[in-house]
Amino acid sequence: MALYVRVVDCGSFSKAALREAVPVSTVSRKIADLEQHLGVRLLERSTRQLRTTEMGQLYFEHCRRGLAEFDAADAALTDRQARLSGRIRISVPPTMSDLVVLPLVSAFLTLHPDVSVQCLVTERFIDPIGDDIDLALRVGKLDDSSLIAAPVSRHRPRLLASPSYLAAAGEIGHPALLAAHVQVAFSRWERPIRWTLRSGTESCRLEPAPRLVINDYAGVLHGLLQGAGISELPTFIGAQPVRDGRLVEVLPEWQFEAQPVAMAYPSGKHLSSLVRAFKEHCQRYFDEHPLA
Repeated sequence: MALYVRVVDCGSFSKAALREAVPVSTVSRKIADLEQHLGVRLLERSTRQLRTTEMGQLYFEHCRRGLAEFDAADAALTDRQARLSGRIRISVPPTMSDLVVLPLVSAFLTLHPDVSVQCLVTERFIDPIGDDIDLALRVGKLDDSSLIAAPVSRHRPRLLASPSYLAAAGEIGHPALLAAHVQVAFSRWERPIRWTLRSGTESCRLEPAPRLVINDYAGVLHGLLQGAGISELPTFIGAQPVRDGRLVEVLPEWQFEAQPVAMAYPSGKHLSSLVRAFKEHCQRYFDEHPLA
């Protein structure tokens, strides 16, 4: 049952065999024996893909719930007595890796000296199962229904520019006038740039077309400090340059919508005591160190 769940999760016999450290032939034979025992075909096989049959999908869902219940039963007996130890694997976006995640993780490691953390820094939306990630720090709305998103914080971008650029640009009284001033901006690689700002009941939607688009806010920050127009930055990145006077908030009465920040994990997965402890630590940490 556990091996079948692993095969479906991995999407291939070879990946499942690698995870279980057994030959591919062993995995294939055991799945065939399971199908013979049940008297149904669970998987449709081809040279290019592996997919579940209707009965195979039903069996998979029941098996995954059953395994989660077994894990939960074991954990209930041992969690209270166990000292946290082991390794946790997380993924985070590049924007948050140094300013946010390193202090967050360092605080957790100080509390639990027998724990280690591996951190995958990537802008892409990873697959927690396929990439063997325990928790993924996600910013924005979570569209994947197979994942649970545990809210830990919120952040709000702000429009910023250098004092020298604003002195040369003159007065900008409304967001509708911003487009010509956006020279560099953040965007995930596959998404167009769309901004919506609100002031009271009024809203303004923009689709700026900067000459430089980058999927790392550190690059946007550098551009703004060099006088490359006006752009949006998360508060946790722009706060220090604003305090230092190197950047100035533009049209502060116009605000972006706050974006949720969450820890995501597969919906059918039982969280170990270590992973649960880290998730709860994240919630406490961001309560004490809000992002917006």
